[in-house]
Amino acid sequence: MPQPTVPRRMLVAMSGTEPSHRESSMKAAAYALNLARAFSARLLGVCVVQIPEYIEENTRESLREELVSKSQAMLKDTERLASEEKVEFSWTVLETSGTIATSICNLASKEGIDLIILGTRGTASNLTKMMLGSVALGVTNNADCPVLVVR
Repeated sequence: MPQPTVPRRMLVAMSGTEPSHRESSMKAAAYALNLARAFSARLLGVCVVQIPEYIEENTRESLREELVSKSQAMLKDTERLASEEKVEFSWTVLETSGTIATSICNLASKEGIDLIILGTRGTASNLTKMMLGSVALGVTNNADCPVLVVR
C-alpha cells in the first residue's frame, strides 16, 4: 500500500451566501489554514456561485452581483487570516449553472490539488440530500484527491 503524502496544494471550498454556510465555511477555512501552516502548503480558496440558466437577464445579473460580492468578502477575510498566519493563499470565485460539487472537483483536478477541505452544516435531512444533493457528499464521492469535511 502506498504511503500517504503530505499535502502541498490544498483547496478550501467556501460559501458566503447564507449565515449558516458562512459559519461552516469559516470553520473549514480555519482548519485549512492550520493544516497549510503545519505542512508549509499553498492554499487555494474557492467559492462557487450557482446561477440558474433560465431566469430573466436582469434577475440573473442582480443575483450574480449579490452572490459574487458576498463570496469575495468572505475570501478576502480568509486572505487576511492567511496573511497573519504566513500561509500562501490565493482565491477565486467560479460561476456555474451546474452543480457546485462538480465545479469544485474540476478545479481541484485542474490545479493539481492534494487535499480538498470543506465545511458542512450537517443539518440536511435524508430527503433533502436525496432530492437536492449535498455539496460535501458530491465532492467526497467525485474528487480525485482526498477530501476532509469539517463539522
